[in-house]
Amino acid sequence: MLSTPEIVTRPDQPFAAIRVSLDRGEIPSKAPPLIGEVAGWLAAQGAAPVGAPFFSYLAMPEDGPMVMEVGFPTATLLAGDSRVRTGTIPAGRFATLIHTGPYDGLYQANVALGEWLGKQGIPHPMPEDASGEYDAALLEIYATDPANEPDPQKWETEVAFRLGR
Repeated sequence: MLSTPEIVTRPDQPFAAIRVSLDRGEIPSKAPPLIGEVAGWLAAQGAAPVGAPFFSYLAMPEDGPMVMEVGFPTATLLAGDSRVRTGTIPAGRFATLIHTGPYDGLYQANVALGEWLGKQGIPHPMPEDASGEYDAALLEIYATDPANEPDPQKWETEVAFRLGR
């Protein structure tokens, strides 16, 4: 089930994340364990997440691995290391919707949000920056922790597309 899309404005958001390159088929098995790794890293730094974990899709070539980050928002910008990268998701306008249900419906949720943007006359946020990346343009924010809610039909995930730099 999808909520009605909307456009919201968000402030800068510091984060800590692990960047990986994965084939699409590897994401369900290899990305989720990184959530625990980042949470452990934050705890070792004496920090805690200030929101739900997210996947940020940075590059999605048609014929190769996707570049993505798996992380958490943080209260302040922390110093990263060789494994955990820190930075800031830039402020801006985001098109968002909430997907309720199993994660295998997230692809269609992303498609639906892109189609909604098209109907609004808003370009899909895929322009690359100078580094060839998407500058945190596509986010999935995992609001429901499956450890606390075992029923996948009740899992809520926010899909957010950043609309401007």
